[in-house]
Parts: sequence; structure tokens; C-alpha cells
Amino acid sequence: MRLKDGYTLMHEHMSIDLTEGDLGSDSFDILCSDLKQAYDYGVRNIIDMTNQSMGRDPEYVAKLMEETGINVVMSTGYYLDKFIGPYVKDYTVDQLAEKSIKDLTEGIDDSGIKAGVIGEIAWCHEGPTDMELKAWEAMCIAAAHTGAVVSTHPSRGIQQLPQAEYLLERGISPKKIVIGHIEFFPDDNTLKKLLDTGVYIGVDMVGKLGGKGDEYRADTVAKLKEWGRLSQVVLSLDLCRKQDLKSCGGYGYAHFFESFIPMLEKRGITSDDIELMLSKNPRMIFD
Repeated sequence: MRLKDGYTLMHEHMSIDLTEGDLGSDSFDILCSDLKQAYDYGVRNIIDMTNQSMGRDPEYVAKLMEETGINVVMSTGYYLDKFIGPYVKDYTVDQLAEKSIKDLTEGIDDSGIKAGVIGEIAWCHEGPTDMELKAWEAMCIAAAHTGAVVSTHPSRGIQQLPQAEYLLERGISPKKIVIGHIEFFPDDNTLKKLLDTGVYIGVDMVGKLGGKGDEYRADTVAKLKEWGRLSQVVLSLDLCRKQDLKSCGGYGYAHFFESFIPMLEKRGITSDDIELMLSKNPRMIFD
């Protein structure tokens, strides 16, 4: 899966149906407006973390790509326990793996559109449930078979390092692993242990009022630069609700470039650093 030249937002949602107000098929015009602004700022790729248990819609995504010129990489995989029952319960691990292998190699359903990433596969913050582990076992088989990138949702808490260890123990290359939502990391020593495994990490909730806020996120990026670790960092907003689109009065994708990048620059993050995190690192992951 090769990316277009330009910036890549590594954790977004083009359509999602988990809660009321999520982006859906009725959001086409307002979402296109925001995506076109992102395009004007140099975004050429979006990694869509919406998998089959979250409202994935390949035909809708194809229309978005045609309208905006942005390349959208779609996902296969399973989310948190409470959303994956109908998808996981009645299938074996091998059957689940086969379904995702088909998504990655032949196409999603009958759309002809191939998934390009396994994500966002999730654990509850207390630790993985039996259903989640069943899905993860299957996705590891799919990743080993296809060489696909694996992107995770660790929930709040301390699950990032255990997730990385689980994937690595099953033979997934650290260069194909993205551990998401890093702002919930418990302490610097554990974060350094995670980075020492060689995986990528996502500062991927920029703009969200939930979590620790953009000042903290910018401080985290600056700290990672001090540690010499920016070559393992990818960035995104995880924008998934209509109210957050700029065309609906929210912050939108433009917030990243109009507000967050200036915060980074004040902390000594250079244009080369931005290019590394938004362009070079994603290409390394997907090449």
C-alpha cells in the first residue's frame, strides 16, 4: 500500500456509527468541505480507522476520495468488546482471519476496494476481554499473512505496552505497528520502554476536548524530540463527530495546521520535524 506524496493523517474516521452524532452517510457535504481544507494544507492521505464493527462504508469513502482528491486507506479489524459481538462471537479465529485477509487482498465485500491497514483494533482499559483477544489472535494471523500495518486503540490506562508486546510476540514487525492514543500513557519510563520496542506511536487526538488537551500534546511531541524519538511518531486528530467539523462550528482538520502546528513551533519543532511526522514516517510504515 503506497501513499500519495504529501501529508498523512494516521488516525481518522470517514464514517462511524458508534454513538449519536457520529459522522455518517448523511455527512457527505460537510465532511467534504473540511477534507478540502485539509487538502489545501497539504494532506493527501487519511488512514480511516473505521473497521467492520464501527460502520465501515467503502462506497461512501470512494465518493469522498473522488470529490476531494484525498487518498483514504480503509481498515479491517474489530473494535471494543461491546461493539464486536455480532461480528466475532459466531466465527472461529481462522474464519475471522480469512475475512480480513480477503479485505486486504481482494477487497471489502463486493466493493473492489481493498483495506490497507488492520485497525483500530482495541482493548478495554482494564485489559482485553476474551472476545477482544479472539479478534486480536485472528488479526495477528491476517497481519502475518499479508504484512499489513496494525494500528491499535489502547483505551485509557496502561495498555499500550502490553498491546505492543502481544503483537511482537506473534511475529509482527515493530515497523508495522502503530500504538495509538499515546496521551494516556502513565509515565515516561513506560513510554520509553514502548519506544525501545521499535514501534510507532500516535499523538492522534489533536483538537479533542476530552483527554489532556493540545498544550499537553504539544509538550509530549517536544519531549519526544528531546529524546530523539520523532522518527517513531505519527500525528492525527481522530475526528469522528459532526459537531467537530469546522463546517459545523467545530475545530476541523484545519485546527491541526492553524493552531496545533504553531504550538509545536513555539516548542522548537521545525518544519523538517513536521515533515518527518506527517509525511516521512507514514511512508516508512506503509512502504
